[in-house]
Order: sequence, then C-alpha cells, then structure tokens
Amino acid sequence: MLRKQGKILLMLLLAGVVALAALAAGCGGSNAAKDGKPKFVNGKLDKPFNLKVPTMSGFNEIYIGEKLGFYKEVGLNIDYTGSMTGSMLAQSVIKGDNHLFGTGHVLTIAKAREGGAKLKMVLQGSFDDPDPRKTHMTYLVKEDSPIKEAKDLIGKKVSINYLGSCAELLFSEYLRQNGLKRDQVEWVVMADNQAENALRQGNIDVAGIHNVFTLSAMKRGGVRPLVNTWTIGTNAGNGPASSYSTRAFSEDFIKENPDIVKAYIAATVKTQHWINKNYDQAIQMAAEYLKIDKDKAGGTRFPDDNAIDPAKVNFWIKMMEDNGFVKPGTVKFDEVCTNALNPYISGEVKEST
Repeated sequence: MLRKQGKILLMLLLAGVVALAALAAGCGGSNAAKDGKPKFVNGKLDKPFNLKVPTMSGFNEIYIGEKLGFYKEVGLNIDYTGSMTGSMLAQSVIKGDNHLFGTGHVLTIAKAREGGAKLKMVLQGSFDDPDPRKTHMTYLVKEDSPIKEAKDLIGKKVSINYLGSCAELLFSEYLRQNGLKRDQVEWVVMADNQAENALRQGNIDVAGIHNVFTLSAMKRGGVRPLVNTWTIGTNAGNGPASSYSTRAFSEDFIKENPDIVKAYIAATVKTQHWINKNYDQAIQMAAEYLKIDKDKAGGTRFPDDNAIDPAKVNFWIKMMEDNGFVKPGTVKFDEVCTNALNPYISGEVKEST
C-alpha cells in the first residue's frame, strides 16, 4: 500500500515538474511575443519600425535615402519630428522624443556626454572636399572688408551657429594656426540662414556658413571667402576629416534596439555611397526638400568607408584638446564611438562601395 502511494506521489510530482516547465516555456514565448521588436535578418528588419528623426535644415542623406526607398528597403519608416538642433536635440534623443542624433561632430557628442546625455556615434557622416560645392564650411567676409588674413581678425565679430559647434572649433583652430587665441575675437551666435544678411548689414565681420548656404551667398556677390574648413583641416593634418560628422543614438536605444541600429547603418551607408556617385541628382533632391534654388545649393560628400575610422575621430579629439574645448585624455574613441553593430563589419550586409 505504501509502495503504491509512493508511486502515485512520484507521478504527481513529475506531472507538476512537467507543468511548471511547460508554464515557464509558455511564459518565455509570451515575453518574446510581447517584446515585438523587429529583428535584423538577411539585411533587413522582419517587420517595420518608425524611426523618429528631426527635420533636417541642411544637406543630409536621411531625406535622400528615404526618397530613394533605401530606408524602407530595410524596414525603416522615417518619422520627421520637426526642426531641432544642439543641446535640445541631444535631450530629445535621451528622452526618446527622437531616436536619431543625425547631426554634429565628435565635439558635439563629447559635449553632450559631458552634460549627461549619453550619446554614441555608430556611423560617420560627411567628409570635407576642396570642391566649393562640397566644402563643409566657408568663413565669408564682405568683398571690401579690410580683413585679409588672420591677424586682421583681432576684436572682430565672427558668427557661429551655436557655442561649442564645429564652426567655433574649426575657426578656433584657424586662429591657433596663426598664433591667435579664441578670446581675441567676439563670437556671435546666429543661424546660418541669418549670417549672410548680418554680414552684409555690417552686424558681424565674418560669417561662418555651412555649404548649403555658401554658394548662394557667393552668387549674390559682394562677399568673398576668408578661409574654409578644407584648408583649416589640411593645415591641421587631415583635410577630409575637417567635416567628419556623426550619426548617433543614445546608449539606451543602442542597447535596447541593436537590430534597428543595424538597419539604420545598412541603409545610410548605401545612401551615402549613392550620393557620392550621383552628386548632381542628390543636390537636386536636397534643393527640393529644402525649398531652395538647386543652382545655388551646396552639399557634401561622404567617406567611401562603411564604418567609423578611428584616425578621423582622433583627429577631432586632438583638435578639441589643442583648442581647449576638452581636457587632454578626457575623450576616448571607445567612449564616444562604436562599430560593434555595423553590419558591414559583421558580414550581415555585403560590401557597399
């Protein structure tokens, strides 16, 4: 009798174990279903994802890639959230109101992280070029300005789009190369699309303008280049890197959505390389998006690389250190950048050139 009861008890225990195991398996399956996050399989997401990005105000590959269908190919729907730049954009990315930080440079990422916004670069953006249509930035003066060289800048007003921007850093590097200090000029913050008029009206002495506005200003006449970023970068040791911009996400987003990041990189690299090969067409598309005259529009080119180049990032870090924007040794490549999710490196996507 006792033996029979023992067998029954054992069978009940085994049944309980099986039931618990089934329940656990069911819970695991349920969690996976609830997760619902797209997976990057065979070069694209297995279901669509709405990528929230700020509305771009300059030349950028995101709206070109969207129009070409490259983002949709990998399962990304681009959801524009409105214009936003600088620290406001960084905070919106941390909050999740935007996903992509698709602007700025290594300096921007470093300063955002310094302020507590943990952004991380996952891909490179633009590349500088001596072709005036593709040059990152040009610092303009009036045609009849007495400013002919760096020494003439002492006490003059120089426009930049925001403090801590590439415009400020690169012009600071120009001053440093010519034996001047940053505090020997007066920095005036204003948007690029306001700087030209401010220059013509005599409210500033130098207008630091990104390329999308440079050509139109030059074609209207009455202004001339003092220096451009290609020249500044070349004198610093790497002309192309003087426009090396960033494409970044928050560290939390990268951790929680690695497959989305992979899809974004796959489509963006494809778009960047398409622009390099079809530049005139890209300018036309940008002019339509920005509602400007295509004959007066400038753009940019992109690296032929498929992933972040540490040498170009370190070029920026050194320039930041040399000009007092960061303390030496406080910014390191691995802290501000990662190639870990790049599908071209892992082989999940074939080479794009």
